[in-house]
Amino acid sequence: MEKQNIMRKVLRFFWKDKVFLIAFTLAIVSCFFIPPNPGYLGYVEENYRVLVIMFSLMTAVAGLYEANFFSFVAINLVSKFYSIKWIALVIVVATFLLGMWVTNDAVLLTLVPFTLFVTKQTGQQKHALLIVILQTIAANMGSALTPMGDPQNIYLYSFYDIPFGTFIQSMAPITITGFLLLVATTLLLIPNTPCHPITVSPKVAWKRLALYAIVFANALLCVLRVYQGREYIALIVTLVLILPFARHLFKKVDYTLLLTFFSFFIFTGNMSQLTQVKDFVGTLLNTDASVYFTGLITSQFISNVPASILLSTFTDAPFWRPLLQGVNVGSMGTVLGSLASLITLKFVLKDFPNQGKTYLKIYTVICVVYIIVITAVLFLVNGY
Repeated sequence: MEKQNIMRKVLRFFWKDKVFLIAFTLAIVSCFFIPPNPGYLGYVEENYRVLVIMFSLMTAVAGLYEANFFSFVAINLVSKFYSIKWIALVIVVATFLLGMWVTNDAVLLTLVPFTLFVTKQTGQQKHALLIVILQTIAANMGSALTPMGDPQNIYLYSFYDIPFGTFIQSMAPITITGFLLLVATTLLLIPNTPCHPITVSPKVAWKRLALYAIVFANALLCVLRVYQGREYIALIVTLVLILPFARHLFKKVDYTLLLTFFSFFIFTGNMSQLTQVKDFVGTLLNTDASVYFTGLITSQFISNVPASILLSTFTDAPFWRPLLQGVNVGSMGTVLGSLASLITLKFVLKDFPNQGKTYLKIYTVICVVYIIVITAVLFLVNGY
C-alpha cells in the first residue's frame, strides 16, 4: 500500500508539469544513443551557473512576494487614478517595468489576481480580459530586456557569454517597440470610464524585505558576472542568509523548472555529440533570418525556454542575437509560447470559466499583430 502511494506521488509529480515530463523523457531516450559516462559531468559543469542564478533569483523573488512588495507597489500606484483607462495603463506599465527585474511568472502571479480584484471591485469586469492580456504581454516584453527577466534569457546570456550591455542593446528594439504598442493599445481600447478602486495598502514586512533585497542583489551580482568563475559564492551567500531566517522559502523554489533545465542539458549535450544530427540541423540554422524564425516558431509549440536550450545546441555563436530575439518574440502567439502566459490563462479560467475561447482569440490576434510589427522593426534595425 505504501509503495503504491509513493508511486502515485511520483507519477503525479511528473504528470503535473508536461514540459518537465517531455524534457525528462528526451534525456532518458538520448542516453540510449550516448550511454552515461564521465562526460555527463561536463554538461552540468558548463551550465551550473544558470542553475545557481535561477535558484538564487527564485528564492529572493519568493521572499519579495511573501513580504507583499509587489502588491504594495501596485496598490499605491493604482490608488492615485480615477478612470479604468488610466488604472489599466498603470497596471500594464507596472507589470512591464517589474518584469525587467524579476521573472515574468513571479510578476504575473501577483499582479493578475490584483487586476481581477480591482476590475471586479469597480464594476469594470468587462475590461478584465483585455487588461490581463495586455498585462501578460507586458510581462513578457519587459522581461525580455534583461538577462534576469526570463529563464531563457538567463540561459542564453550564460551559454553565449553575452556582455551585459550588449544584451540590453540587442533586446532594446523589442522592449521599446513592445512598450509603445502596449501603451497605444491600452489607450485606444480601454474607455475613459470613471471609477475609483477602494484599496488598502498591504502590510509590508520591511525587515524581511531588506533581507530578501540583499539576496536579490546577490543574485544580480552573479548575473553581472561579479562572481565570474566563482558562482558558487552566490549560492553560499543565499544559503547563509536564508537558512537561519527564512528557510521556508526553499519550499517555494520551482525545483521542477530547475530539473527541466537539468534534463535538457543532458539531452542537448548528448545530441551535440551525434555529429550527423548536429551537422544536419546546423545547415538549417545558418542565416540570421532562419535562426530568428526557427526560434520564434519553435517557441509556439514547446515554449521559449525549451526552445532556447534545444536550439542553442545547434546554433553557432555568431547567431546568438537572432536566436535570443526570436525566442523572446516567440513568447507571444500561442499561450504555449511562454510558460508565464499559462499562469494568466489559469486565473482567467478560474474567474471566467465560460470565456476561455474569447480570451484565446483576443490574445492570439493581439499577439500576431505585435509579432508582425516587432519583427519588421528588428529586420529594419538588424538588417536580417
